[in-house]
Parts: sequence; C-alpha cells; structure tokens
Amino acid sequence: MAQPDIPPVNLDYAFTIRLETSGRIAFDGPMRSRVFEPVSGGEVFGPKFNGRVVPQSGADYASNNMMDAHLMLQASDGTWVYMNVIGYEHTVTDDGTPYFRVSPYFDTPAGPHEWLGKTVFIAHAERFHNPGYLMLHVYALL
Repeated sequence: MAQPDIPPVNLDYAFTIRLETSGRIAFDGPMRSRVFEPVSGGEVFGPKFNGRVVPQSGADYASNNMMDAHLMLQASDGTWVYMNVIGYEHTVTDDGTPYFRVSPYFDTPAGPHEWLGKTVFIAHAERFHNPGYLMLHVYALL
C-alpha cells in the first residue's frame, strides 16, 4: 500500500511567556508524585500577543512530570485571557538535556484576541532557578 502524501507541519512563532513562580511544594502520594507551583506574575511578549501574567491567578498542578497549569493573562489592552497549559517536563533524558514540551490552550471573550481560542499552539519551555521562572516559547500550528 502506498504511503499517502502527508502535508508538512508549519509553525509560526507567536510569543514568549515568562511565568514567575513563588516556590514549589512537592510530595509523593500513594499513587504518584505531585508538585504544586503557584504563579506569582510575569509577562507576555512577542509579535502576536503582549501582556502580563496576572499574579496569584493560578498554578501548575503537576503530576509525574506532566504539567497542568491554569492561570490568567491580561493583554496589553486590558482583555482577560484564561490559559491552560498541559505537557511534559522530563529533567533526565537519554542525552542529558531537559525535555519540556507543552500545549497552551486559551479562552478569551469575543474581540481582537479571540484568535487565541481558535488556534492550536505548541511550546517548548526552559526552567530557571533563583529566582524561579519558566520561559514558554509559543508557536502557532499552521
């Protein structure tokens, strides 16, 4: 059977989110390890979207290296934007480099930022310490 022609996947850099955190609470439960990491602020910048991360608006509720963050952004024009980020963070990989890939999802009111809720995004992230923050480099899937 012949392989079908599969169209290429193209990505368009949209913006970067700097997520500042205020510490991590980690524990091992009987079923899995968990981490609670509250968001203390940050900023959003790039060619397609700019704004801020609303302080104390959410957290990452990670489990077994899977990120599941819920928080609020505020666009530079004042529009509120809900963001859910799911994906994986593996600090130990075969070649020793961290693997941090996530998919952010957005919900916005009708208006100029409505496109966020109608676009599929992927991101790679970097974690920094002292002070703690994440850099999520977000790309729209075309």
